[in-house]
Amino acid sequence: DAAAAKRTQELEAALAKQQDAAKAAEAQFQQKLQKSEATAKDLSAAEASAQKKIAELEAAIAKQQQAVSSKDAAAAKRTQELEAALEKQQDAAKAAEAQFQQQLQKSEAKTKDLTAAEASALKKIAELEA
Repeated sequence: DAAAAKRTQELEAALAKQQDAAKAAEAQFQQKLQKSEATAKDLSAAEASAQKKIAELEAAIAKQQQAVSSKDAAAAKRTQELEAALEKQQDAAKAAEAQFQQQLQKSEAKTKDLTAAEASALKKIAELEA
């Protein structure tokens, strides 16, 4: 009976030791689980923050592209306006040159007529003097 009691006591002590070890292991597991959950929560928050930043950057890029596109359109319109104004000025210059050429031709014709009239008058004067 004493041997059986001793054996029972030893078994109870071993069982208690195992239970303590199991409790310690469970506590350690719980700590690791909590740490893992906290890390997962931190990672999730970091991912959400990164996603928000990505969305902000994409919006900023889209806004810049729109601004560039708008500037390009404005520059193209301004270039078109300047080309039209230049063409108008060139047309006006051509018209003025054509008008000048007409006046020059008229003036040359008038000079020719006056020269002929002067020659005729000089001839007439010479005839009258003779």
